[in-house]
Amino acid sequence: MAARIYELKAQRATLAKEANTALEKVQAVVQAEGRGFTAEELAADDAFNTRLAALDTEITMEQRKLDRERLYATDPGKPVSTTTHLRADDDPKRGFQTPRDFFLSAIDNAGLRDRADVSDERLQSLAVMDKEDKAAAGELAFMLPRFAPKAAVGSDEQGEYSDTYGGFAVPKSRAPGFLSVGFEGDPMAGLTQNVPMATPSVEIMARTDKDHSSSVSGGFTVARRAEAVAFTASRMALEMVTLKASTLVGLAYATEELLQDSAVSFAAMIDAGFRTQMGAKLLDEKIRGEGGDQYIGALNADCAVSVSKETSQAADSINYDNVLKMRARCWGYGNAIWLANHDTLPQLAKMSLAVGTGGSAVFVPGQFGSTPDVLLGRPIIFSEYLATVGDLGDFILVNWSQYLEGTYQPIQNAESVHVRFVNHERTFKLWTRNCGAPWWRTYLTPNKGTNYLSPIVTLAERA
Repeated sequence: MAARIYELKAQRATLAKEANTALEKVQAVVQAEGRGFTAEELAADDAFNTRLAALDTEITMEQRKLDRERLYATDPGKPVSTTTHLRADDDPKRGFQTPRDFFLSAIDNAGLRDRADVSDERLQSLAVMDKEDKAAAGELAFMLPRFAPKAAVGSDEQGEYSDTYGGFAVPKSRAPGFLSVGFEGDPMAGLTQNVPMATPSVEIMARTDKDHSSSVSGGFTVARRAEAVAFTASRMALEMVTLKASTLVGLAYATEELLQDSAVSFAAMIDAGFRTQMGAKLLDEKIRGEGGDQYIGALNADCAVSVSKETSQAADSINYDNVLKMRARCWGYGNAIWLANHDTLPQLAKMSLAVGTGGSAVFVPGQFGSTPDVLLGRPIIFSEYLATVGDLGDFILVNWSQYLEGTYQPIQNAESVHVRFVNHERTFKLWTRNCGAPWWRTYLTPNKGTNYLSPIVTLAERA
């Protein structure tokens, strides 16, 4: 009966690992694509939970049977034997279902150091002495202590002292899954223009309308006329915006031993790790990508405008005039967000506008994580991927609706046993083909006014 419980728990552990692996892959895809879970993905996870609940019920019933058998056994001191030889390599709990079960068996076999004397086969692999140990001790074997099970590698019992008060009697287990920090997430997810790509290169027709001094429509003009006076013709200028996808790839090797022996699915860890790293790489490229095979980042966009520092402004500082002038140069401010390095927070949080003998806050903290921090009415997101305070790129204002992101091939994965076959290693590869850039080729000349406008505004270096 104990063997049946062990079998059921092994099935449950396998199913739980499979469920966690599937959920980790779905979570990675959801995070990379910046969306919520679909109904199909939620239903698949519910199916795993249903199967796990059924196994839990069966295990509970088998455990009740085992408890009754022990309670009414003719010889209560006799341990329940299993029909399956349990190896520590296969089962960290060595067949014991609960710490209490292990502890009672250890009490029954207290003082028995030889494996041959231990009646419960689940404890035999923990006994210290076997025939080889006795042979090495020779005639002095009778002088060896006869009380302690064999200590686990890395425990304090491997030192010069022993836990004689029963600490060794508590078995250990390992929780499924693994912990990770990852990156803070892409604050631009869902804000850029998504461009589906049926081919590696896509062209988009655009109107050349960035000079509003005479026309806001790329050259068309309209005018009043007197009766019988001929119309004046005008023409519209056009340009072609081209998106060309390039490949972003990650490659890793893992030994077959690691893939087979790891308690956590190492293949799933590799997949999740690469997806996280790709998300971080794309975020970095949206900010400072140099074009070519990379995205064109906001800092390198041809349309970006830069606000100069104030006269005699202190190094590594941000003041209210900087913020106000950046706001004045932003086109489409109602769709823009501020991005800043964490190092800028102490200065921004103290920023205020003097009003008479009082003042008005410029920076408004978010409430309990449900709303973001706000600067001059627009969200401000702090990210480790912005430059440190004082450097170009530490504090930017961007209307990401004017930024194009094209995906020709979503994230794909593949593995091979052939690449490093003689090394007994498996090769894992993840890749995607995409591109991104602002579609503005230059900043905008307003109909009236002396300052250019742009969806991307930066603050010059303050060294």
